[in-house]
Amino acid sequence: MTQGKQGCALFAWKAKGQMALAAGSVRMREEKGTRFRFLEVAKNVYAAIAPAEKLDITDAGMMDNFSNAGLILRGGGLVCDTCFDLPHAQELKAFCIEKLGHAPQTVVNTHGHWDHYWGNQVFADARIMGHRDMLGDCLGDKKKVPVFKLLHGSKFVQGLLNRMMGGQFKGYLPAGKPFQMVVKQTEHDFDLTGVVPTPPTDLFEEKTVLDLDGMRVELIPVGAVHSGSDTIVWMPEESVLFAGDIFADCSLPMNMEAARRWLKVLDYILDELRPVTIVPGHGEVYDAARAESQRAYFRALVERFELYYTDSITEKELIDKIDLSDHIKHRPRLAWIMAVKMMLKERRKASGSS
Repeated sequence: MTQGKQGCALFAWKAKGQMALAAGSVRMREEKGTRFRFLEVAKNVYAAIAPAEKLDITDAGMMDNFSNAGLILRGGGLVCDTCFDLPHAQELKAFCIEKLGHAPQTVVNTHGHWDHYWGNQVFADARIMGHRDMLGDCLGDKKKVPVFKLLHGSKFVQGLLNRMMGGQFKGYLPAGKPFQMVVKQTEHDFDLTGVVPTPPTDLFEEKTVLDLDGMRVELIPVGAVHSGSDTIVWMPEESVLFAGDIFADCSLPMNMEAARRWLKVLDYILDELRPVTIVPGHGEVYDAARAESQRAYFRALVERFELYYTDSITEKELIDKIDLSDHIKHRPRLAWIMAVKMMLKERRKASGSS
């Protein structure tokens, strides 16, 4: 159901003037909403940045930072990704109405993970686009809504999950610091009330070019990398990329095949497209240096795993040798440990030494 101009009353904008991003020297005008900071990364192009919990040694990058979105306020207007719940999606819609005078006419989903498309129903009157193969990731999501509600709302279930997952990181947590998978974020917390997962209906398979009142917008499928199918949204004249989770502080490949595919996509983006500004799926806006640091992180994971792996090495020996702590300044402290564990299990199974 469309919210129309009623969405304008959801919150009051507070212009913050010119502010410097921590990611680099680029200065961008910021407007603050209730759930997002809206950064104008190019003329009429905005990053909607959702706040995340401060990284902690117990963080595995799960359930404690919200997805970002992108907005192009030209032509009929476009929203890239619609977040996890209806209040976040409604705030995106309200911002468009405030700036354009009407709701956006196009929505693009970068992939089929719940935290990037469960707000689609707020934009029911829009053209909702996504790659055909992303629909595989959306299967069964209606059953996931009550599961996420239980996971996030029940302290008993959270305790069970923390103990189960915490065992995966035994020996890597400091004394007195239990593992925490679910972190509430007060006023920024998500609310799954009323969510009905609504996949895109306007499907594409190859590169698709949109014209938003003279602005060229390219929807570029990059294959199964972070999800079953990923799409990046590229504005070549503005040199701005909406990357989905191809770039994100909490993203990390969990098997070697995905890691190698992911590195090829990063090479394509950084060496051929060469964006100046990247809006990641999670975390702060990337400049070139921060984007390069993610490529270096993934490359170090692959190269060090291959360097130190032997059929006889123990899990702890391998993790101690690889040690990616020099790459996690902006990233979850424990995610790379889980990645190594998964890759080791995969390699042992392939070699018959499990």
